[in-house]
Amino acid sequence: MLKFTFLGINGSLQEPEAGNTSLVIAGEEGSVAVDLSVNLWVAAAADIDGVILTHEHIDHVYGLPSLCHQLWIGGRERPLVIHLPSGMKELAEGLIDLFGIRAKSRMFDIRFLTEPKFRVGTMSFTLFPTDHTGHSVGLAAEEKGEKLVYTSDTRPITEIPDVMRGAGVLIHEASGVFREEEILIEKGHSSGADAGTLARELKVRKLYLCHLPVGKEAKREILCEARGVFEESDIPEILKENRVQEGA
Repeated sequence: MLKFTFLGINGSLQEPEAGNTSLVIAGEEGSVAVDLSVNLWVAAAADIDGVILTHEHIDHVYGLPSLCHQLWIGGRERPLVIHLPSGMKELAEGLIDLFGIRAKSRMFDIRFLTEPKFRVGTMSFTLFPTDHTGHSVGLAAEEKGEKLVYTSDTRPITEIPDVMRGAGVLIHEASGVFREEEILIEKGHSSGADAGTLARELKVRKLYLCHLPVGKEAKREILCEARGVFEESDIPEILKENRVQEGA
């Protein structure tokens, strides 16, 4: 049963109740953390099998050395596999080396893999390019006929990759509303309406909005806009476990 838990839902700016967007995806066997920022204790407690980094921006990668450090303190011995776009490997290696992680006594093996298709436990993953940076990717996670798609940061997706189709749940960034579209696109982002439009075209059961701006009113406006296009839109609750099968 494919499950996912949000560790944060905001964009670059954090709030007391909403840190940077990141999540944990788990199957019947295996789990991964997707981007690393806040609430790393959840990933450490889950003893995750791997990490997926979607792009090089600071709010998506700064937790990498801290997670490795926490896992080491917790006594981890088995390797940690970090999946990422090929253009990000040097940055990720640099973060690990900056804090001398590999030099620690009895440090577990940290491996970097750049293949776009891979398996973790009972789940299969496919990374696909997005329109945000030169290296940015989204992901599709599948297990026994269930599929979740996470876009991470991206401009509106107009040409839909085949791998996105058939998803029960879409997790899509929404950094503003449609009247801000020109600025959003310039910065590589999408609106609530863009997210709703893609969810409607994909015929998913549920849309979750993330990479949101600070402020309850701004979030409410984005959610209202998304629901105007796709009724089954929601802002996820942080640290709540969700199941793809339930479309919830």
